[in-house]
Amino acid sequence: MVRLTDAQVVAAAATDRLVNVVSAPGSGKTTVAAERYGYQRFSHGDLRGVIGLTFNRAAAAELGRRVRARWGSNCIVPPHRVVTFDHLHIDLLTFFLRQGKVSWPQGAVDLDVRDDYRGMRGHRFLQSGGYLRVAGLDKRANVISTSRRVTSPQMGIGNVDDHRAALSAGVSSHDDVREVLRAAMKVKGLREAAANWLSDNYRALIVDEVYDADDLDLMVVYLAAEAGLSVTIIGDPWQALYKWRGARPEVVEELLTSTTDRFSTYDQPESFRFRGAQMPQLARDLRAGRGVELPAVSSAEVDVALARNWSQLWSGGDNVLPLAFRTVNNAIDAAMKLLLDVITRTRLGVESYGRDGSIAKLGLSRERFRAEQDVEFGPLVLKLREGDPPSSILDGLREAARRMGARRPSRLSDDKEAALEQQLTMLATRLNQPTLIPGLTVFQAKGREWDRVGVVLSRSQSAILSSGLREHEEEHCIIYVALTRAKSACGRLTDSEGVAADALPLNL
Repeated sequence: MVRLTDAQVVAAAATDRLVNVVSAPGSGKTTVAAERYGYQRFSHGDLRGVIGLTFNRAAAAELGRRVRARWGSNCIVPPHRVVTFDHLHIDLLTFFLRQGKVSWPQGAVDLDVRDDYRGMRGHRFLQSGGYLRVAGLDKRANVISTSRRVTSPQMGIGNVDDHRAALSAGVSSHDDVREVLRAAMKVKGLREAAANWLSDNYRALIVDEVYDADDLDLMVVYLAAEAGLSVTIIGDPWQALYKWRGARPEVVEELLTSTTDRFSTYDQPESFRFRGAQMPQLARDLRAGRGVELPAVSSAEVDVALARNWSQLWSGGDNVLPLAFRTVNNAIDAAMKLLLDVITRTRLGVESYGRDGSIAKLGLSRERFRAEQDVEFGPLVLKLREGDPPSSILDGLREAARRMGARRPSRLSDDKEAALEQQLTMLATRLNQPTLIPGLTVFQAKGREWDRVGVVLSRSQSAILSSGLREHEEEHCIIYVALTRAKSACGRLTDSEGVAADALPLNL
């Protein structure tokens, strides 16, 4: 049976139409979301749906699991749903297409929406200064291919003909769905149609982790609020991490004051995560903006290592096995990621981060890869552990990728090859450790908890921590989330190379 605090009960059963639940780390955000969902689901005779919204599939699955466990499997049956914002955006765009309010190339109505355009012609690595093709709307609400200058290297389609071919085939990325809807929301008639669609289909909307929302997500929430739906937003401004992918935590504050009716705020200050002496006081100090000095710890004393990016984690201790080396920029990076995957699955029981993207980057058949990965890469792992030269391992890795059906990854410049060999040397060191702990970026760790946490901080991050954190500041939020993943103890891992993250790329 779920035991709720008085504050949780009051928030979950609030009679206000617009509710803002502010939850500290470990205070049970998802528990409150599930309770609020059930309360909304069964408290009205209105036949319209109740929809729970999250920002990724794992979070949606967890919220759905919590709702079913608490309220029964009949709680989530059409028209009642728990889905991601991406899923809702697809539904809204599909409504526009079926009603003829927006026209897709070749008259497509039911789209094949993918995470990205991997596997499509023209999908490649785009350098800064080039152009990325993105979907948009012309003045007649026809979906077209437009261009945007690339400000930092990324994967995408840069050729207009290739992008048009994908769109004409009825294929879209989630990003392009969002781009089309952003353009649509600037058109008064389409914006009103979206509000009416929300009102026709739903009577209540619950958003978990609202501070992860981008401008489009928050526009949908605003339209729902103005259309008369009951809207509940749940989150913590101290844990707003995703500005790099478009999250707009500052717009949440605008939302709270811009609706015709005002949101009622319900604070959830009690944490069920922290225990012992250190963590409750540390959490209070961080939220109060007081300067903090973390105790130094060895990686042998903690259960997980956290850092802003993957590069830092590789210097956090020889028993720390990060789930990635860096962002995958080319074929050999992808092959390295898949070699690492053999080790993370064997030693930690988890896949390497970005595994499926690396399979796609190499153009491999997923079924064939899964059947042959251990056979092809397993011997390389053994050779690496036994001390074979990294250059030999790289050659073997290229040949293994070729045998599985990929084009043989090209040799890079001497300095890049040396960097790859250094990565393999660090991996070999870990293969000879009796026990390993996972290394995760803060972005992968959000929403999770461990008993003992070690963090790798740069000099600039340490300075920020010493002077006191402030909410809504991106770097401050990253530090805050990292430190509050611990239940009983959190310490600073010694960075053996004295790495300053300021000089490192943001490798998510």
